[in-house]
Amino acid sequence: MHVPFNDLEAIEKEIVKGDAAAVFIETVPATYGFPIPEDGYLAGVKKLCEQYGTLYVADEVQTGLMRTGKKMWGIENFGVEPDILVTSKGLSGGIYPISATIVSEAAGQWMLEDGSAHISTFGGAELGCIVAMKVLEMTQREEVKQNVAFLSEYIRKGLETIKQQNADFFVGIRQLGVVMGLEFSHPEGAKYVMRSLYANGVWAIYSMLDPRVLQFKPGLLCDKAFCDELLTRVETSIQQAAKEALKAVE
Repeated sequence: MHVPFNDLEAIEKEIVKGDAAAVFIETVPATYGFPIPEDGYLAGVKKLCEQYGTLYVADEVQTGLMRTGKKMWGIENFGVEPDILVTSKGLSGGIYPISATIVSEAAGQWMLEDGSAHISTFGGAELGCIVAMKVLEMTQREEVKQNVAFLSEYIRKGLETIKQQNADFFVGIRQLGVVMGLEFSHPEGAKYVMRSLYANGVWAIYSMLDPRVLQFKPGLLCDKAFCDELLTRVETSIQQAAKEALKAVE
């Protein structure tokens, strides 16, 4: 069952039925256009889960590992401790395939009874675990935290300038750290921008459930020179995309 994001009433309407084993929420939903959780929303979901005996599962594949700029996991910014947290992709720094499911003591109690029940075809990746441990160590370094804070502010300022120059087309920026959603006025504006960016050497994908919004996620270790080049290419791409979108309307 799918329910609207940022709608506590919709969540409660479903889990009050008593047959929901878990609520899965991507902390800042990527394919939904990176809408930022409203104040109290995620904490409210957690409270409902506790009230009705439902597990809260936080999808931190894209919002974890310091990408939200303040905490290791995006969910921490909202004062919520999930019952289960899942992470992948960036967990290995893009070097070796690995994912992880992190469970609370209560949710993982069954493993004490039958730990071998939690297996998978590609489980037991010893090399992947070594890589992931190094990524976790590097991500928590103070210089990396400071760089994420710099990137969040510097890239935002650059994007704001580009937005002002293309105000009729580029209309909004949704941001939590380096997790950003760029919003365009055309109903499929992000598709035009995605194609233009690709032609200019930048890969970023549109949000499938809201093609007005482009998923824009710079890496944690970018330096100023990289950011300047990135912003130049983004500026060129958005100007080109705006012209293409206008032609399509005409």
